[in-house]
Amino acid sequence: MTYDVVALLERMPSDEDVLASLAATGTEHRVRAVSGGMVIQLCDEHEVPLVSIDTPMYIQVPGEPMRQFGAAYADVPTPTWWVEIRAAAHDAGSRLAWRYAEELVVRTGGRIWAPPPAAQNGAEHA
Repeated sequence: MTYDVVALLERMPSDEDVLASLAATGTEHRVRAVSGGMVIQLCDEHEVPLVSIDTPMYIQVPGEPMRQFGAAYADVPTPTWWVEIRAAAHDAGSRLAWRYAEELVVRTGGRIWAPPPAAQNGAEHA
């Protein structure tokens, strides 16, 4: 199972935004690109992926965040940039995913969605 987080951003993240958000997760992780550069992974010292970050998707459909995530997301404007962040379903992975998403939203504006911890096979975020 994975712990999934979605960052709904007000603008396309720049390279600087992505690098700063990666740095916010800590310096002890290795970074690698996979899938032809479409996915960035944070890995442990043994190259085991802890977090996978997809390339941002531009969502133009009005109401799509609400349709996907419920009425609490009705105020998310479209268009929006949608970044999926998947982590190994354990506390360390979920904390990394959440920290990356938080920094990205601080830098670009927007909101974070994550299902309740019970829906994530017991993973929790701090």
